[in-house]
Amino acid sequence: MVQTIETCEDLVAQIDDLGVEATVRAHRKPPLLTRILRDLYDLYHDQDVYLSFLAHYPLIPSDLAEQIASTLDPSKVDIAIGLAGNPRCPQQSLQRLTKHSEVAVRHALAANPNLTPKEFQALVEDENEFVRATLAQNSALPNPLQFILADDRSSAVRIALSDRKNLDTDVAIHLANSDDTLVSAATILSYTLDEEVLQLWADQNKQHQQLLLLKRSQALPAAVHAALRVSPHSFVCRTALKESELSGPEMLYLLESEDTRDRIFLAEQPHLPASIQRLLAQDASPRVRRRLAGNRAIHESIALHIAASNDLNAIRTLTKNPATSDATLRELCQHPDDDIALLVAYRDDLAEEHYDLLINHRESLTVAEHLAYQEIGFSKLSEVVAQQLAKHPAPSIRAFAARAAKLNDSIRSLLIKDPSPQVRLKLASNPSLSEGQLRALQQDPDRKVVFAAEENFAQRIRQQQREQAQADTHESGARYQRSSQVERPRKGALFNKIANFFND
Repeated sequence: MVQTIETCEDLVAQIDDLGVEATVRAHRKPPLLTRILRDLYDLYHDQDVYLSFLAHYPLIPSDLAEQIASTLDPSKVDIAIGLAGNPRCPQQSLQRLTKHSEVAVRHALAANPNLTPKEFQALVEDENEFVRATLAQNSALPNPLQFILADDRSSAVRIALSDRKNLDTDVAIHLANSDDTLVSAATILSYTLDEEVLQLWADQNKQHQQLLLLKRSQALPAAVHAALRVSPHSFVCRTALKESELSGPEMLYLLESEDTRDRIFLAEQPHLPASIQRLLAQDASPRVRRRLAGNRAIHESIALHIAASNDLNAIRTLTKNPATSDATLRELCQHPDDDIALLVAYRDDLAEEHYDLLINHRESLTVAEHLAYQEIGFSKLSEVVAQQLAKHPAPSIRAFAARAAKLNDSIRSLLIKDPSPQVRLKLASNPSLSEGQLRALQQDPDRKVVFAAEENFAQRIRQQQREQAQADTHESGARYQRSSQVERPRKGALFNKIANFFND
């Protein structure tokens, strides 16, 4: 808690304790009594630390500020800086400070909003660009001086000027047309006063200005954005079109563009109608067709068209598209080029029908071998493929074949004696083995193979027991149903005659 100041000595003690800056902050509200400030000057005017406090204190009496400035030694820069930025410093004192030899003093003075046009005029011509840049951001800078600073030789000054909240419209247009890219960019990115100026920049069809408009953090007016969407500069047009869904005319405009980049951009867009996609699939540029094939929103009929084409690059892209449909994948699985089929084989969203086509219905075993190395959980190998893979020199591929249900006994007998325990282990887990083959594997020297064969055999027994129990339950239910059906006795002829007599 800040101590209440009642005398000059209290203030001196607090300055000594907290320092000049902290004491100034502590007494902005409520302000110190004028009597205490005058006493401080009268008693301690020969001590710089207390003069510095008075110079920096924003509620100092103006006549006291003038008294300090009029007798100030130019070498006491910190005190001069305080006076230069003090809103209570009178005009004649500020005028003297415009000629101070230290840049730091003039820099502080340039930020003071209480300058008069005379001080502004003097500082506009200051030799230091940082002083002029600070002056350019002073909220009280007169408009005529904005035009002078707009032609300043320093880019830093013009950039500082462009960031003004009340930048003159003509000055803004002048700065935006500057040959200095940084000045032009700073102006267009920060200007917020007049939407008509933004429209002017959009309609001038200068590429760099249009691109800068698209980089603004603030949302553009609808009319400005519409102008950018039809820019003659392809890159500007594409950048503007990215921000919303394309209309039909815009799609046709891009489709008919001679610039390949426009058609590539179109091919990458989501929600393209099938009619537009069909035309893009026939585009003369392979880059356009490839981008279309990679589009996650590609229509299935278009994907099938590409899959059946001779455009290998587009087909390769299609195989990598995560949105490729099952029907298209079936077509790709049957592609005659093994490289295409291999790209499909390494997808992680394949169904059994795809594995069946890749393994059992290809002339080459190349794809089947790759899938075997992946150790996929597919055992429905055709007998021909299974036998060929079972004789492969690689143990991993023989192990893949050992799980097949369609292996003849001669091949299984060979695999039972396979030198690789990996192969025998996979074979021991094959549910289609005969009882004799399982018993042979139970004598295997590898304990893992023995355990797998015993577990396979045990599962077979448990399955048989479940089937027998279900059969017994069904049979007992049928017997109960037959026993519950008791035939009702038929009425005799005499009974019928009696009944008919009473009815008559």
